[in-house]
Amino acid sequence: SSGINAEWSLRPGVSKLRSSITTLVRDPQVQVALRELAPPTPKEFPAAVDSIVKTVESFQTMRFLNVTVGRAARNALTSVEVVCWFFVGEIIGRRSLVGYKVSNK
Repeated sequence: SSGINAEWSLRPGVSKLRSSITTLVRDPQVQVALRELAPPTPKEFPAAVDSIVKTVESFQTMRFLNVTVGRAARNALTSVEVVCWFFVGEIIGRRSLVGYKVSNK
């Protein structure tokens, strides 16, 4: 195993790549992203289920209509952001701004 490490340490760029990865992982923004985008732990499932139950109850009692204008505006902006990111993902997936490329074979 030490022979493999010695072999890789002789390659140019490996130490630079290792240094770049270490710097990236230590970046506070990356740390926040890793924490926020991590899958839920088993301890977090009851809270998620409770949130879903509260959302369903809110729709059943129409309590969701009793929001302030500011909260409604934030919800609308969040929804617009989600839709825009969906469209950006579609554009990236298609590799084209408009339509899909279809070959005539």
